[in-house]
Amino acid sequence: MNLSKIKTTLSLLLFVATVVAGYLVWQDFGSSDEGKTAKNMDETPIVIRDEVGIEAEGDVSGMVVEKIELKIPDLDRTIKFGVGINMSEKIRQEIVFSIQKISSELKGNYDDLTNWLQLGILRKQIGDYEGALEAWNFAGVLRPNVSTSFLNSADLYAYYLKDRKSAEKGFMDAIKAEPANGFVYFQTAGFYRDILKDTAKAKEVLRQGISAGADPTGDLKSILESL
Repeated sequence: MNLSKIKTTLSLLLFVATVVAGYLVWQDFGSSDEGKTAKNMDETPIVIRDEVGIEAEGDVSGMVVEKIELKIPDLDRTIKFGVGINMSEKIRQEIVFSIQKISSELKGNYDDLTNWLQLGILRKQIGDYEGALEAWNFAGVLRPNVSTSFLNSADLYAYYLKDRKSAEKGFMDAIKAEPANGFVYFQTAGFYRDILKDTAKAKEVLRQGISAGADPTGDLKSILESL
């Protein structure tokens, strides 16, 4: 075999190997732009997201890519109703079935935001606050630009766990996620007014929302004027 044929054969083998390797990587990680999921046989799966930040405005060469990793919550977590949870046996069975169903679906698609949010709601309903926070925290990593998971966590911290510091952080994260969403300012102002009894901060948040263009209907302005 002459040198030309050898080179042709090696090039063909390299191409085939590249295609096979690419297919295997696609099978392992999927093709989602929102996040890549890696799963080891003996370990909890890990979601890996690429967060891109720019150090200098307009300077593309200054872009920094940060890998954010978070273990996927245990989807086989025990379903245990908390003390004082008052509901009929029928409702309990329905909630258990819903948790099992959603958990099963998430095992096949870790990128489903709606299911993570709903799983957190169901866990909260049975008094499993830790399980609820795990689901919502994970949802926040999957969709950092969606405020719902942050608001849910903030509400749980504020009104159920009485952890004001964590609640305030959750509300701030919600504003950061959707600065043009008037509802996040409304909820945050309510936290300052009702929980912290801090009218000044409530007004400050409402003004922030108005300045950010999050009050097209004038509702935030009306609330501000009523304080």
